[in-house]
Amino acid sequence: MVSNNSILGLNSFLTCIDDSRIKRLTIGPYWIVVEAECGTGLVANPQTKISTDSVRQYQRRFGGSSLYQLALRVKSEELIERAIGCAAINANTNHYGLKLTQDNGLSLPDKKGEKIVVVGRFPNLEQKLPTAIVLERNPGPGDLPEHEAPNVIPGCTQLIITASTWVNGSLPGLLKLVDKAHVSLIGPGTPFAPALKQYGIHKLAGFLVQKPDELSRLIENGAGVRQFKHLGVFGVLEL
Repeated sequence: MVSNNSILGLNSFLTCIDDSRIKRLTIGPYWIVVEAECGTGLVANPQTKISTDSVRQYQRRFGGSSLYQLALRVKSEELIERAIGCAAINANTNHYGLKLTQDNGLSLPDKKGEKIVVVGRFPNLEQKLPTAIVLERNPGPGDLPEHEAPNVIPGCTQLIITASTWVNGSLPGLLKLVDKAHVSLIGPGTPFAPALKQYGIHKLAGFLVQKPDELSRLIENGAGVRQFKHLGVFGVLEL
């Protein structure tokens, strides 16, 4: 269970959120999409084995909500409602006219003596950052379990954190462990919100949707990032 106030920057997000009615809520096996007038927000679905009946129930309950009403669901103790609320926040911050530097957030300058820690196992990470220490909730070969974070994050020079930690409420605890690191929050679920700078985040790397209709259709049918990445751009916002 996560606490209601663990969404980093929640008050800032709610203060500036658009209160117009959402255009569409899509819940797929792997991703949740909230489409609004200003932009489209993506968040990984924390409940991948959700039934069709449950999806319909959520869409009936929340399909006619305003963006603000939907964002308030981040206070729910139900993980999927919380994720829907985060997707609503992302629809507000990741608006269509946003100017970004095109990058995936994993391109780092090659510096001697860098200690790189990555929270989350990203695709092809071993090729992109071969020396990185990887922390994972479900560790695979070569990964460290998440409880090792206090032993490896202090003293690192680069900390790259999956956006899923923002949704599940573990991000504040990770940031408290930072000593001097340059911190990046990355992944399709990242909110492009300058307000996150005040919490010690230096770079936001995420996905800006450009074709919401096609995206919603693909995600409803079980698409992952590899299948929908052509429907937007990966970009970086330096804070």
